[in-house]
Amino acid sequence: NETSTGVTNDLASISSVVKEAGKLLVVDAISSLGSIDLPVDKWHCDVTVTGSQKGWMVPPGLAMVSVSQEGWQANQKAKMPRFYWDFAKARSYLEKGQTPWTPVVSVFFALDVALDMMLKEGMANVFARHARMGKTAREGVKALGLSPFAEEGYASNTVTSVAGSDGLDTKKMLKILREEHDVVLAGGQQKLDGQIFRIGHLGWATEDDIKEVISAIKKVLPQAGFRSS
Repeated sequence: NETSTGVTNDLASISSVVKEAGKLLVVDAISSLGSIDLPVDKWHCDVTVTGSQKGWMVPPGLAMVSVSQEGWQANQKAKMPRFYWDFAKARSYLEKGQTPWTPVVSVFFALDVALDMMLKEGMANVFARHARMGKTAREGVKALGLSPFAEEGYASNTVTSVAGSDGLDTKKMLKILREEHDVVLAGGQQKLDGQIFRIGHLGWATEDDIKEVISAIKKVLPQAGFRSS
């Protein structure tokens, strides 16, 4: 899942190409795991990394990693020097119920509560809720006369990127939303700076939250120079 553009990559197809070439597949799942179905074993993901601050609904501070058997074999053969990022050391400590270094204990407690919430909701329901939020966001911006930046088949269910239009000052819009409506959205990055804006909808959120965001955007658009055709 690519948060800077609001795109969910076709990981199953990518995996087929990678494995056909006999290579390891390393997946950045920071903004997808826990919110979008990602069967790491089925798709032969050798190293999958996620972070506590996204779909897991808790503050930043924890990184979670899954490693395949092929990944562990590569780890054993690797000659690159490592100290902090030593998966083998982390694994040996995990077997004792510990971590190699002092962890952020408070986030562990928060994650424990978040996991209970997710299991109570059911992971299939968690994924379905995110799909509904993504659809609500995309349909909402279209109703305002705006266009999603990502193609429908690749649009993310955790963040919706919206293309700017002639006359719309996205930076001014984001500033007004933040200061006058308490709605914090993100702008584009690097060459997309000022060209798109992004609506995050992952973790502890519902369709009603997205509808409130769309309503606020509708109020602010004229102030930011947007004129619907």
